[in-house]
Amino acid sequence: MNINLQTNSNPDNQLVENLEDANKVFLSFALKISPVNFHLLLADFLKGSDSVYYFSQPERNISFLAIEQLAKQTFDVFNFAQLNKEVEIIKGKMISNFSEFKEFDFPLFLTSAKFPVKKISNEWKDFGEIDLIIPKISLYRKSDSYFLIYNIFTESFSHDENFYETLELHAQKIYDLELQLKDNTDKKSSINHFEQSDDSENWSKKIEAALEKIKQSSIEKVVLSRRLLYDVQSEINWQNALKELDEKYPACTNFVIKSGHSIFFGSTPELLARFSGNDFYTEALAGSIMRGSNSNEDLLLENDLLNSLKNKVEHDVVTEHLKNSLINYSKKIEIDEKPIVKKLSNIQHLQTAVKGSLKHGANMFDVVSSLFPTPAVCGIPKDFSLQIIEENEDFDRGLFAGLIGWFNTEGFGDFNVAIRSALIKENKLYIYAGCGIVEGSNPVEEFEETQLKLKPILSLFDLADAN
Repeated sequence: MNINLQTNSNPDNQLVENLEDANKVFLSFALKISPVNFHLLLADFLKGSDSVYYFSQPERNISFLAIEQLAKQTFDVFNFAQLNKEVEIIKGKMISNFSEFKEFDFPLFLTSAKFPVKKISNEWKDFGEIDLIIPKISLYRKSDSYFLIYNIFTESFSHDENFYETLELHAQKIYDLELQLKDNTDKKSSINHFEQSDDSENWSKKIEAALEKIKQSSIEKVVLSRRLLYDVQSEINWQNALKELDEKYPACTNFVIKSGHSIFFGSTPELLARFSGNDFYTEALAGSIMRGSNSNEDLLLENDLLNSLKNKVEHDVVTEHLKNSLINYSKKIEIDEKPIVKKLSNIQHLQTAVKGSLKHGANMFDVVSSLFPTPAVCGIPKDFSLQIIEENEDFDRGLFAGLIGWFNTEGFGDFNVAIRSALIKENKLYIYAGCGIVEGSNPVEEFEETQLKLKPILSLFDLADAN
């Protein structure tokens, strides 16, 4: 069902026109509402809207659901500086009531960025290189507090009750829609295997070629990935899928982005950067091993990971990159001395926390631009790694290993690396997984690692053909 929340807004790609119009202001108002079921609403919005964004971090008790676009602007690869300029203009035109809810950091803008390889495919044409989106209507939950956020560009505004009546009207439409929807969390969708980019033999050849380049050059690490393609046999049960991801992977960022006829979704454990005013937090997440079948085996595997020279090298490369990338924009950086192990339901990773604060004149997109793409999904040095990826991968990564996130005008934001992810388009399911190749990497072990990383997505479906 389409909720049909109409506003006096502008069509896509007219953000610049709104910003150049001196008579227009940008209104963003929040209304506290009764609790609603995000999973249930999401499943319906994906049927009736061309633009949907879902973002959930269960351990932090935060979720966010946006529908429709008030405005959208696409930027060239790496052009985060221009994105930031337009956001600053919006900030100067903005009127909001957010000061009434000072304990909440409302998501206002959404962004995504493709992994920057020079490939163009029909597979990813519904997404831009870097997209900035202002949604019309957003639902936001933090702990037990729920809000509706309403955005609009307008030439007139008065602080009267009529505007709040509009918000109440939209909230009532949400309540009414929820009452009409039926809970459906007991059935998985069916898929059939169609093709894969690399079988184990072909993958081994690529890894061996990459290892030879590592030996012969100054490259420290390169990340290669695989893509599997499936036919979707039945309608996707999105309520079930996202409920399962939130329950199984509470330490991850679980997400869905719909643009046009494409839906990109996943459960990523990798944070690019989180901002709270002038303070930021990021982490090195590299080096992996499976989970054990019991607590004793799991502890043994954890110790193997902590003592693995290959995984330590891979992890240290990422940590050093973070330090070198952040030093130009930070007045303070704190890096944990030793990595800890981050445990997910199917895999465990080495993790090192990095904290800091922005120096005067720096902004969050300086940090985002300096970190993206990370060595955990690209390699070191970046340019050489991108070249190897372009030569060896016969598909377009698109948003896989790219960037997804939200931010607002007060310096708060959350940006994540879009791994453990998949794309659905025209009844095809594309699933992606990669791993870091460093000196000492074993092709067979790396293939098994990609198989492990495919499981969070594959577990959401019934496999009619598991080969």
